[in-house]
Amino acid sequence: MEFLVYLIVRGGSAYQHEILGDLLPEPPHRLATQRLHTYTYNLRQVFRSTGGQSTYLHLRRHRYTLIRDAFDVDLWTMRDALTAAHRATAPTTSAAALRRAVTVYRGPLAAGTGYLWLARHQQAVANEYVTAAAALAEALADRPAEAKAVLDLAARHHPDHELLVATAATIRDRLT
Repeated sequence: MEFLVYLIVRGGSAYQHEILGDLLPEPPHRLATQRLHTYTYNLRQVFRSTGGQSTYLHLRRHRYTLIRDAFDVDLWTMRDALTAAHRATAPTTSAAALRRAVTVYRGPLAAGTGYLWLARHQQAVANEYVTAAAALAEALADRPAEAKAVLDLAARHHPDHELLVATAATIRDRLT
């Protein structure tokens, strides 16, 4: 499972040396490589038993790649929506993409797993989400009640995040 989470966090692919460095830094290289091959085999078996005989994971030139179309991953959906919002030229298009990003978020990334390498990614994803929620609230400036609802939802996930507190204060000021 840790290997799958790692690939998902990395956008669906990673080179063998990256995986070994992050997931298996302590065993000797040969043993770490053997373990990674075992993880790969086990992951493919799980994919086959749950999803059928399709190909879900490629290994080519020491690069492991998930077939993104075979998975529905909220992190990927959120990041795709953030990219769409960033590229949007119309404010309504940007707001719709931000809403999609905020709506798909389910809480802290892989919460409770305890993977040592994951902390920096959890913080990055939390920041991406909070930034999207704040941007959406700002885009809804002419509808303060909706903006407040977005910020309230975000605060349930990350109650002490400074950007949320500041944006909520700004929205509150607009209501008075």
